[in-house]
Amino acid sequence: MRKEILKVTVFLTAALLALCGCGEDGTGESEPAELESEPASEPERKPVGELMGESLGGAISEQLSKVVDEMLSEPVECAGTTFSIAGDSISTYQGYNPEGHYVFFPEYGDVPDVADTWWQRVADDLELTMLANSSSSGATVAGDSTGTDDPQCACNELRTGGLAGEEDICPDRIIVYLGANDMLEAVPLGDNDGTRPVEEGEIATFSDAYTLMLDKLEKKYPTARIYCCTLHPMGNYGTETPYVAFVNGIGLTAEDYGKVIAGIAKARGLRVIDLYDCGIAVENLQEMTSDGVHPTAAGMKCIAAAVEEVLTCRK
Repeated sequence: MRKEILKVTVFLTAALLALCGCGEDGTGESEPAELESEPASEPERKPVGELMGESLGGAISEQLSKVVDEMLSEPVECAGTTFSIAGDSISTYQGYNPEGHYVFFPEYGDVPDVADTWWQRVADDLELTMLANSSSSGATVAGDSTGTDDPQCACNELRTGGLAGEEDICPDRIIVYLGANDMLEAVPLGDNDGTRPVEEGEIATFSDAYTLMLDKLEKKYPTARIYCCTLHPMGNYGTETPYVAFVNGIGLTAEDYGKVIAGIAKARGLRVIDLYDCGIAVENLQEMTSDGVHPTAAGMKCIAAAVEEVLTCRK
């Protein structure tokens, strides 16, 4: 697919040069530029399709844009590749998480078989090999980022350093599925858009912690593709049904934290797996979760389907 995209890129470049020329007069020679007293501002970045529309116009632009879109959405072959997970209780299962991490399933909740977890479904359906499942029940993203033995802070050295396989093999993909406990514990969102550097230490806001975690993951696993999951709708934890949307102590819901996750991921050029619309809704939490938060086997199936769509570029 990359070779085909390269061919299209070459063709686009040639077409643009042919139609517009390299200089203002279209002859391929540019006029000498006058010196400016102030540096020129960075040109506005525009989508490929918009640029093609301005330069090529009409039917040619439309056809080329369609070809590029089709190539970029071409299904990806996952079989035989590897993945690792950075998660919380929703991604745990006894015997599949590192020693010392806290495990929720199957002792609690309603997922009696590991084959019913979202990640095992993904591994089986796409023929993936899981290198590491660094998940711990109750873990937040925020906390002391310098910790080396606390599994409950996902931005620390222990958690971000636990995603490689044997002999430090780097996973092909890393799926980050965190934030539920930050929401439940009312960790402030903060205002980091994912691009502002964060100093190590006690990280008090969700956006700073999530940004620092991604900084570490990208540095430790430079060849891995990172995917960021938003949160599915959650109801009042452990209450009787019917559920209503859980609103934390600072007036925020799972959707609010999910929007921050999506914004940070997009700002960094990472793929987003949107679980807020995966099929789990406040109206069906009785069926899809065991307590308003932790998915049942049916809820896990919805999550797995959403993950698979993004991993294979079907969405």
